[in-house]
Amino acid sequence: MNVKHQSGELGRVAEKPLERYVRALEVISGFPEGISPTAIAEMLNLPKATAYRLIRSLAEVGLVEMTAPPSASCRLGARLERLLFAGASDGWLRIVARPILSELTEQTGEACFMARFGGEKVRSVEMVAPDNHLRAYIVPGQEITPHTGASAKAILAFQPKEVREAALSGDLPRFTAQTKTDRKELLSELAEVRKAGIALCIGEDVDGFAGIAVPIIVPGFDVQLSICVTGTISALTERKRSLIETELKNSASRLVNLLEHRASLPLQS
Repeated sequence: MNVKHQSGELGRVAEKPLERYVRALEVISGFPEGISPTAIAEMLNLPKATAYRLIRSLAEVGLVEMTAPPSASCRLGARLERLLFAGASDGWLRIVARPILSELTEQTGEACFMARFGGEKVRSVEMVAPDNHLRAYIVPGQEITPHTGASAKAILAFQPKEVREAALSGDLPRFTAQTKTDRKELLSELAEVRKAGIALCIGEDVDGFAGIAVPIIVPGFDVQLSICVTGTISALTERKRSLIETELKNSASRLVNLLEHRASLPLQS
């Protein structure tokens, strides 16, 4: 009797509406180019009317996109793709970024790293540096201060107004004589970063050192990432600035292509 009762409970759980929605998403995620509602109904062993109702509900909240009949086709929606993109692990990002950062280091002769925005903080994810003292300057996992770090500015500049203001609402410690602590001045700087697509840190966190960063802008997704070159002020701003900005933008474009591919992968990937 106990076994029979448990089996019945499991059967009822499988029939709950939320389980059907999840199963529909699992099927749709396996067909990035699209799948017909009729095929979904067959794969889920559901009446066509029931499958259509599930899909329409998912489409109404942006989790699924469906083209109009008679050749209706379904794929994952932009809202769900944004969630998947945001959920990419640091480990996966390090694998993707390291070869590009290594080339950027070879081309510039300076330390290069990727930063990521999450949990209201910007932190470094991966770093590649030449064999010099800069290895001790950037550490993967290190939090980047929002009012000084070029990599943080490159990301925060593209966040909604309320996020930018919140990031600069806390304590803004002064690290050097060049550190900016006036919030209006910092918000104005972020506006300039949005226009230019380049963020700078000139001796604002460590005396004598600078950073140049660009955002990783994947169309249709929130800006979460940036890449940055860091080194001495003389090297970055006087001798190599043009080269660094060009190579940063090229590297950012390569990363965008890879991340767009990630966004198009099926859910189970």
